[in-house]
Amino acid sequence: MPPMRIKNCLRYLRNFVLNKVTKRKKPYSAQIEVTLNCNALCPFCSIPYLPSSLTSKEMSTAEIKYIIDELAILGVNALSFTGGEPTLRKDLPELIYHAGVEHDFMNGIATNGYLMPKLFRENGKLNGLDYILLSLDYPNAKLQNKQRGLKIFDKVLKTIDYASTREIKVILSTVVMRDNLEFLDEICELAEKNQCSIELYPCEDIIRDFSGVQYKVENIDELIPSISKWANMIRILQRKYKNILTDPLSVQIIEQGGFGGFPNYNQKILRCHVAQSYLFIRNDGIVNFPCKIHPLLSINALKYPISEIYNISEVREIMQNHDDFVFCTNCRLGCAIASSMPATWKTLASKYIQGYLNGNLK
Repeated sequence: MPPMRIKNCLRYLRNFVLNKVTKRKKPYSAQIEVTLNCNALCPFCSIPYLPSSLTSKEMSTAEIKYIIDELAILGVNALSFTGGEPTLRKDLPELIYHAGVEHDFMNGIATNGYLMPKLFRENGKLNGLDYILLSLDYPNAKLQNKQRGLKIFDKVLKTIDYASTREIKVILSTVVMRDNLEFLDEICELAEKNQCSIELYPCEDIIRDFSGVQYKVENIDELIPSISKWANMIRILQRKYKNILTDPLSVQIIEQGGFGGFPNYNQKILRCHVAQSYLFIRNDGIVNFPCKIHPLLSINALKYPISEIYNISEVREIMQNHDDFVFCTNCRLGCAIASSMPATWKTLASKYIQGYLNGNLK
């Protein structure tokens, strides 16, 4: 195991022990939304509905580096850059280096892949980048290009090629909708052929809330698949392909209704730990608690140190309530589940340890 990975494992174990046996809570991961601008038009995404007054706000390079420094002080183990489309930022290679090399974060980006080949050609290895979460919802150019509004399919394949020669892990991220259920086998086969892992979470109604104003996709229910059909399909595919990261417990959690349902709860497998385990920093430097979807508390991380924000009494109270809030009911978001999985040995083993043993996280 490379020295940096050993350091990441030790840091994770430290955080796990602190979270389990002390009051010194530590988040496992963080995500910085470096932009709200995007070059694609995905039908399930609410970003195209946002006004320019929101999408025009972006932190400077120095401000994002400051946030990264603060996350390191807090003891965060893994960091990813997202958007919008993060590759639209010219300083992304500099940010990747600062996070992955100067701070030894397990470091990744979530991207549609359109600009990634250009980024690799212009910046070589992209030192500090461990993995790419790469969007792919269809197994051919005709369907993928039509859905994204870009000639993007070939760019996705080129991104995989570039990454493989640079020892950067690629995880394909497939949003499962009604109209691509029939293609999941082909997508998994494509992933396996290209030595990629793959996540297959169902499409959900993701509402973006800014100061009480909500933005959402119209008629999103027309895209959301039958959860039972999705779950059955994933179980069939898991028997055929070993590169699927969507683990059995995650499937079970979603199938049983996801988080919430207080006081009886929809399922007994896992409570939501997003407020404790995962920090999301918005494009303008705001940190939302308990999560980016339902901000009960929003604090400017450019004004107040993140380590102080994370430990104030109001945030700790939100952490202790887990998914007891009314808005948590039937939350099946893959990001919330994946971020909560490290909080217990059982779920950690199901997703991350087994994923590593299967070769999907190496």
